[in-house]
Amino acid sequence: MIHGVVASIANQLDEYIKNQLSTSEESVIVSSLVDVKGNLNQDVENKVSVYLLHIEEERVSKNGNINTNPGMPPSVMISIYLMFSAYFSNFNYMESLRYISLVIEFFQANNVFHNGKTSGLPNGVDKIHAELSDITIEDINKLWGNLGANYVPSVAYKLRYIRFDGQTVTADIPNILGGRFS
Repeated sequence: MIHGVVASIANQLDEYIKNQLSTSEESVIVSSLVDVKGNLNQDVENKVSVYLLHIEEERVSKNGNINTNPGMPPSVMISIYLMFSAYFSNFNYMESLRYISLVIEFFQANNVFHNGKTSGLPNGVDKIHAELSDITIEDINKLWGNLGANYVPSVAYKLRYIRFDGQTVTADIPNILGGRFS
């Protein structure tokens, strides 16, 4: 389900940026900035990269959760933190700032995503709330050090109220490696 939420938000953001800049080029990619060896991912250059930072349980909603299906465990509500990073080469730093501004504008205009109104959201997702996530300078420093990359303009958002109830049927995801692990 998380993959479907991230893909849907990334697609919506990509369409927004394309419309704002009157371009048809892909502007958003779901991918980390660096590979597991610490090398810069060439696919993220001149794009906004979207990647998962953290998953946490929404404990407040758990306290009020009444199990409507006896014999089944109660639903779990989670929040996911997504990072949106704009990597443009050194001489295009201002373009990085422009793209991050567009990300912020997108979420300012679209802070609630509804199933049925937001294309691509998984069926089990009713509504997701997006809010800007404040990350301290110390945490940013640690984060970028752990990523193994130099800082690039970025912004994090918390997407709240994603429900896991154990009954959601998930769609098959095509194997990226061409059937090797089928």
